[in-house]
Amino acid sequence: MANSDRMTRRTVVRAAGLATATAALAGCIDESSVDDPDDTDDAGSQPSDEQGSEPDDTDDEGQSNGDEAADDAEAAPLEIELRGELDGWRALEPAGIEGDVNPTLTLEAGRTYRLGWTEGDGLGHNIEIRDAHDDVVDGLSTPVTQEPGEQQWLEFEATEEMATYVCTPHESTMRGDIVVETPVDRGSDESDDEESPEGQEVRIEPGTRVAFRAQTIEWEGIAPASVEDLPNPTLVLEDGETYELGWTEGDGTVHNIEIRNADDEVVDDLSTELTSEEQPTDQFLTFEAHKEMATYVCAPHAATMQGKIRIEGATPE
Repeated sequence: MANSDRMTRRTVVRAAGLATATAALAGCIDESSVDDPDDTDDAGSQPSDEQGSEPDDTDDEGQSNGDEAADDAEAAPLEIELRGELDGWRALEPAGIEGDVNPTLTLEAGRTYRLGWTEGDGLGHNIEIRDAHDDVVDGLSTPVTQEPGEQQWLEFEATEEMATYVCTPHESTMRGDIVVETPVDRGSDESDDEESPEGQEVRIEPGTRVAFRAQTIEWEGIAPASVEDLPNPTLVLEDGETYELGWTEGDGTVHNIEIRNADDEVVDDLSTELTSEEQPTDQFLTFEAHKEMATYVCAPHAATMQGKIRIEGATPE
């Protein structure tokens, strides 16, 4: 029964698969068919100027995952920047997919993203998001242009119907998959009288290297033995002592790790680069614990991959 529960908790719902690509135009389109970006009505493609409010500062350890998801949805959108080339979309940012051609974009349902292209090869391109039936989703399409600018960015909330991102004039080559994952409600498969290990406090000895497995739905403890298999454990650290914190195994999705304060700001630049490597070697932070540290977080999946840090021995102000 325990194994069944464990597998249920780790299950991730994925978006519908990509439908067969339609026949497409290859090569350069006629310049006469390229809209001048200055003359194009781009109201549907302009990203919103509204910025989400800062997450509420709270010390309530009983805060629900729903509250965390709401705070995360209000955070700044994660940007995915591309270069438009005839033979495919070449990723520029984030660093974890840099240089990849038509990379699969693994997104989190309900999170806000900005997707666009800032460089091109002089040909006419646009970008749009389609569903499994090859239909544009929610009007997410930009005008065709040879010179990318702000009008070539799409801002959107990820939904499960999203299946591909495409350049209309060159859709046979400039097409990448989108996979939208839905965070699992960890409480849905546990009885009311069974205490969840989520957030369990673990005292970490000074000088310890704390290693996690990066799963889209949680940080899973690997070492030391006291955190093994625990989801998002609360790390109890001693003020002024040195620790290492990071991850050595992943699920193929883009992750990083960073330490934040109670205002959800990165502390002392303690943040690693985004990567989709399943066995990364550069995802550890070495730091001296102090009272400003409140959480350890994966930036792209902050709603689910977030654990608390509690500092002991800090001198009160």
